[in-house]
This record gives sequence, structure tokens and C-alpha cells, in this order.
Amino acid sequence: MAWALVCLSVSAFAAADMERVRVSGQSNPGEFNCPPSRVRPPATHPRTATTGAAFEEPPVLGHATAGQGNSYPAGLKVGLWGDSHTASGTFTDSLLEALRVPRMLAYPSFIAPTFGLKGVRQALHRACVSDDWQLALAYRTVAEGPEKYTKSMAAIRTEVAGGFVWLDFRFPEPSTRVKWADIHFSKDHADRSLLLGITVDDGAETTVNLGASSSHRLRVESDRPYATLRVRVIAGQMSIDGIAPMYEGKVQTILDVYSIPGATAKGWRVVDTAYLRQEDPLGMGYDVVILQSGTNESLDPDFKAALYDAQLNASVMRLKKAYPRARCILVGPPDSQRATGTVRLINDSQQRLASAHSCSHWNWQKAMGGSGAAARWQAKGWMQADLLHLTPAGYEQSARSLASAVPIKLR
Repeated sequence: MAWALVCLSVSAFAAADMERVRVSGQSNPGEFNCPPSRVRPPATHPRTATTGAAFEEPPVLGHATAGQGNSYPAGLKVGLWGDSHTASGTFTDSLLEALRVPRMLAYPSFIAPTFGLKGVRQALHRACVSDDWQLALAYRTVAEGPEKYTKSMAAIRTEVAGGFVWLDFRFPEPSTRVKWADIHFSKDHADRSLLLGITVDDGAETTVNLGASSSHRLRVESDRPYATLRVRVIAGQMSIDGIAPMYEGKVQTILDVYSIPGATAKGWRVVDTAYLRQEDPLGMGYDVVILQSGTNESLDPDFKAALYDAQLNASVMRLKKAYPRARCILVGPPDSQRATGTVRLINDSQQRLASAHSCSHWNWQKAMGGSGAAARWQAKGWMQADLLHLTPAGYEQSARSLASAVPIKLR
């Protein structure tokens, strides 16, 4: 079998090696349609499964000298971890508008591998993932850590030959292109090889062999900025922790949203912050970090304020350890009819912890008008019928309120 020649090189990026592959694509790539998929089972732990049988592997054909590292703009850099209120995109779009940042000038530095997860909008035109991947989320981890998650707080894993991920970067405009994209990955057994097929913009597939000496990053470059990337597992086991694209053209603001429907603040309690920082393509980190949480916790019939204090304190401590230079903002849950009293207790707790950790706090419930505001907001068309989630107009109103109440700006 003839193997496509790959150009692999080592980069002195973030104190770790980076493999590089250069592939070619077409100038006008077409749209792809995702094949029908089944529900993928969640993984309880992304690092414990064993690798499949050995396979005959082609040689790695070369390592070049140190390559170009990431270079992000000097503008505002914001990282947001939250739940369903900030996962769908309406809130963050309105926040950018309130900050007077055009949407076409705001891009992510890191895309979480939560492709196809209900309620999550990715900064992508489209993403397809085969049924062969298992999704692991940090907040679902049973142990209290430390676990090797990146800042996406998520990972997808497969050891099935043929497993694929297709990404279309043409967002928010059809003209959007990337100069390169770094695939952050890991293997359960570092000494085993991983064979991938890489395609950009409907070009020919290039085979890449990531052997025992490979790093945790694979940079995919092309002879021109590209719109689509396809990754196919040919043999071996792989976990993808995230994708770090470098966009062509002007980027004014970095906005990374890692919000997932669920009690996502727990994720910060279990992560290995040293590993997280090592795998962060931003290098110096964010100007502002926002932790929005509390809605799922407020619905717990066994909610205990003291336990919540201790658990959130652990999360905030790790957030601050990971990004000590960033402005820190805690955002409490909005009012909800089902748990308005518990929501008030949670916001009170967040206010105390924010003060203790030199963070700002935005009391979403108070901004709505206090306990019992959910019914009034529904009457205005700002609250959904479940009296738990807001309408797009309600999220827009809330984002403007947040932007006017706390400093979201450069250090």
C-alpha cells in the first residue's frame, strides 16, 4: 500500500511539541450533509478504556524544525463556562452587541468537542461526528479529580476504525477561513500508534501516523486558508479534547464559550489545572473569565447551602488558579418559579464567594426584579412557559444588564 507523504514538524509552542501536517484542498469546497446518527452513549471517564489490537503501521516520514506558534490579537479575550442559559448562543450574541463588538470580529481560540450536543451552539457553520465517539464531560466525572481535561471540560473518544469528525469553519460568515487548526488529542497508551486520515476543502486524504513520540497537538495546514476539515480514524485509539483554529483576517475579540446544559460548575472541581494551562493555546490566558452557574443546583430537592458553598468555593479556587491574571465574574442563576427561594440562597452564596476571591458577581435574579420575577418576565414575553428558561428577548435584556453592571474589558 502506498502511503501519502506527510510533513510533520515540531513546534516550540506552550513548552510542548506539536506535529504538523500540510494538506491541499479545493478553492471552493462544497457543503457537507451529516449522515444520520444514533444516540452516542456518554463515557464515564475519558482515559480508562483499553486500546484495541495492534496494527501494521507505516513509518513516520519526518520531523521538521520548530514551527510557527499561535498569535492571537491584542484585543479582549473572554472565557465563559456556564449552563443552558449561555450555551445556545443568544445570550453571548447579545453580550457582544452590548460590548459593541461586531459578531464577525469575534472568534474562538478553542472549540469544545461537544459536537451535536443538544442545546449547545458551536462557533461553526456545521459539525458532523460519527456514532463511534463517546462524549465525556468533566462535570459528570464521579471522582473529585484531578482529571486531565482541557479548558473545554469535555472530550470525545473512539477506538473504532472509520470514526470521523467533520468541521465547517464558515461561521459567522460564509467567507470565514482558517489559516490552520490544531487538533488537541490524547491516547490512552502513549506508546501505541494512531493512524489518521486528514482532508481539507474536499481535497485528497493525507495519512498521518502519530507514533509513540507524538505530542498532544496536530496542526493541520494547507497551501491556502481553508473552510472545512475532516478527520478519520484509520487505526488506533484517540481522544479529542478540542480544536484550536487560527482564523484568517481581522480578529478583534476572542470569545470562548464552554457552556453545557448541566451543573457545569462542578467541572472546575475535578480538572487538573496544570494540564489545563499546558493545553491552553492562548498562552497568557484570558482578560475576563466568567463562571455562570446555579440553575441546576437550585432544582436539587436536597440542596444544602453549606455544601453548595464548599463545592463552589473549590471550583472558583481552581478557576482562579488556572487564570490568575484574569478579571473573574461569577454569574448566578436567573429567577425561576420552581426554585425562587433556593435561587436567592445561591446568589447570596456567590456574592460572598466573589468577595472572598476578588471576583465580581452579577445577581441575575436581582437584575430581573428579585424573587418571583419569573412570572412578571413571562408576562413581558421574556420568560418561557417553563418559567425556568428565558426567551431570546429575555436573554438579550439580561446580557445588556450584565454588560452595564460589571467590567468586561481588558486588564
